[in-house]
Amino acid sequence: MKAILDTSIARARTKLLRFFFCLLPAAGLCSCAVGPQPVLTTPQESVGAMREAFFRDDASLFIHCLGQPVLSEYSAHTLRVGWSEIRPRVGAFVEKARVVSVDPYTPPVLEPLPPAGYVRPSAGAQARVVVLELDGGRERFLFQREVDPPLETARQSKGFWIGDRYYVRSEHPSADTYLVEDSPEKDRTHWRLVFPYEPFQRNGELTRLLQETLASEKK
Repeated sequence: MKAILDTSIARARTKLLRFFFCLLPAAGLCSCAVGPQPVLTTPQESVGAMREAFFRDDASLFIHCLGQPVLSEYSAHTLRVGWSEIRPRVGAFVEKARVVSVDPYTPPVLEPLPPAGYVRPSAGAQARVVVLELDGGRERFLFQREVDPPLETARQSKGFWIGDRYYVRSEHPSADTYLVEDSPEKDRTHWRLVFPYEPFQRNGELTRLLQETLASEKK
């Protein structure tokens, strides 16, 4: 029984550490922030936006920088709820991490399902590998290109709601009366973090550094 309990605790701790580190290279989360979010035209801009989110204590901005694979594993609600405890522990890392390089990356076509707690990029997504450095340690991080859907009231929208009924654009004689805003694809295209990505994070130097720091805090 003790062995089973120890194993369960170890697994829970590992997942929690990965969750903590998910916030590291970026910048942090907050609990506020409303309004339009920046266009993350490069992975470097995404890293910068996450760092700004940490200093501004802005959860919405941080979540904006996370790829869909991450938010499928760790919901935005979970990130918001846990941020007040996580942010103080990763703040020092976030402030000092710097981008060393950014290069194209092609994930395996037949990539297997990731182990529990890890995520993988969306199928067919364009990807970049970003090398971050902190206190002499370096680690690769994966970013993918995502195009957000247009606003519901945008001319680029496929349809719109009137009351409780949804109309496909071609179904309504005066769709242009309802679809009046402009939402071009270039303003909805972002490079977002896919983390933790098992090929990069399993033996990552920065991951190990954070784990050691968290372990020392418990002594």
